[in-house]
Amino acid sequence: MMEDFDTLFFNEVLRPQIIIPMKPEPIDQPETITSTWTSLYDVNRTKEMFNMTLECFGRDLTVYLDGTLERFNPMRYTGTFKDEKFIIEENEDRLMVLAPTNLENWLLTEMKMMDEPKKETDQAINQVVVLEYPIERGYGNISFALTLFYKFA
Repeated sequence: MMEDFDTLFFNEVLRPQIIIPMKPEPIDQPETITSTWTSLYDVNRTKEMFNMTLECFGRDLTVYLDGTLERFNPMRYTGTFKDEKFIIEENEDRLMVLAPTNLENWLLTEMKMMDEPKKETDQAINQVVVLEYPIERGYGNISFALTLFYKFA
């Protein structure tokens, strides 16, 4: 019985395996040294992890921030509107969002984060508001959604 296990373990685990490439080269293009090294393991790829949408209705401006936070390789996501930055990042077990309190003549009046109810802000001018949301520890991706409501001042 032990010999069967040893043989099976050797053949299935320890034996060298054939590695199949993830991305085959196109047939119609000849392979060059440059094309081989620039597309190695398909590393030249863009991945959309964060989306910022702005809607303006008369004197109201609404900013929607949504995306996916990558837990095993956390990054700092940055969006810009009218030279003002919106920053989203992970800080241990909290999702941190930094947003400007005013965008030109619009002033931040309310915000809604994830499943929490809408909250009013103190309407300070030329400041950055820091919003925190608790997230579970662990691995994998976490979806987030945030809505900021600005009024024309």
